[in-house]
Amino acid sequence: MTTMKKFIYLLIALPFLLASCSNDDDLPEVDFSIQYSGAQSVDGILYVVQGDTLKIDAINITPREGTKPATIGATAYYWDYLYFGTAMTPPFAMALETADLPAGNHLLQFESSVFQVDKSVATAYFTYKVKIVESADDIPSGSVVEPGVLKPDPDVRSGAGAKFN
Repeated sequence: MTTMKKFIYLLIALPFLLASCSNDDDLPEVDFSIQYSGAQSVDGILYVVQGDTLKIDAINITPREGTKPATIGATAYYWDYLYFGTAMTPPFAMALETADLPAGNHLLQFESSVFQVDKSVATAYFTYKVKIVESADDIPSGSVVEPGVLKPDPDVRSGAGAKFN
């Protein structure tokens, strides 16, 4: 193919490329809820007794009022910044055995692709502090003890890829 033909095809395709990028910052308008078990949330920290299994049982998404349907895609999980698995299908669950993990402070992170009709594809980033304790007696009472459902406010950004803060 000659250089001139390539240039002409590029000029023909350019309006379509620009049009497809015009709403990249039109992020999904959704709310999340995360069902978990094997931990207790106290003042924003998930406490897990060493030897118990921390489970994310389900990640749910709800379009905000007046917006169109939405769903999430594959969810990648990270423990102390290291990738340890991906949940490809609903309910996007994962289980983390803690028997061989040291007591102390840890970090659970996960990212989910977010899709909503008439919105840009986005990625939601979730980060939770986790403290593994030796016994249930080590879990503080705290001022905010939540049941097995978290109502996160994740960092939602256009595009995809592991870009935790």
